[in-house]
Amino acid sequence: MNRNRFSSTLPLGKGVFLFLLILFPILLSGCGGFNWFKSKETKELEKTAESLIQEGLDAYQRKNYKKAGEIFQNLKDRFPYHPLAIVAELKLADSHYLNKEYEQALTAYKEFEKLHPANEIIPYVIFQQGMCYFKQMPKIDRDQTYAYKAAQEFERLIKNYPANEYEGEARKHLLTAQKNLALHEFYIGNFYFKNKDYQAALERFKGIAKEFPEAAHPPDLKKRIQLAEEMALASQIRPPRIRE
Repeated sequence: MNRNRFSSTLPLGKGVFLFLLILFPILLSGCGGFNWFKSKETKELEKTAESLIQEGLDAYQRKNYKKAGEIFQNLKDRFPYHPLAIVAELKLADSHYLNKEYEQALTAYKEFEKLHPANEIIPYVIFQQGMCYFKQMPKIDRDQTYAYKAAQEFERLIKNYPANEYEGEARKHLLTAQKNLALHEFYIGNFYFKNKDYQAALERFKGIAKEFPEAAHPPDLKKRIQLAEEMALASQIRPPRIRE
């Protein structure tokens, strides 16, 4: 009798044991109390868009822009159609900008404008594109492509979005960029003048007043124009040849 009772309970014991083996992994995956069993990779994959945006903004507020950018990029890649993806796109660009990664920031701002051309934040995005160029402007004896492109973006902002909240700063930076361009032209003009190419120097000097009427001009620009005109004229007047 005892043997029958034992033998009848044995299958039940095995069944419960197997059931627990199957159920245990499910409990681990569904119960928050077992999070410490999970790998770092698993925890990262289980993060939601909401948790990622908060984590990114926290890093951004702590001025850890590199970390913030990585998180915003992660959100973009994993949840491209989530409503928070647009926030991540913009903050990714801002993170690059504040981390002085101006080329990466510029790419991100341009991508945002391309994807969301009618968004109300576009004036800010255009202003930031101008600032990405502005921050990279070199000294006046170097190529001034960045100054030229910065001026283009600020002019585009002022023209297409009049009376926007960034207009004042855009105008100020526009004049600075134009001043750089004017000084660069003056530098080249002086180079031609020193090498006695007075006509080329004159064209550069006159071009400053024509192209950048609102920018601050070099203080002796008018004198340089006058002198270059005189020297250019003198170089064209050759004394008559004296016959022997």
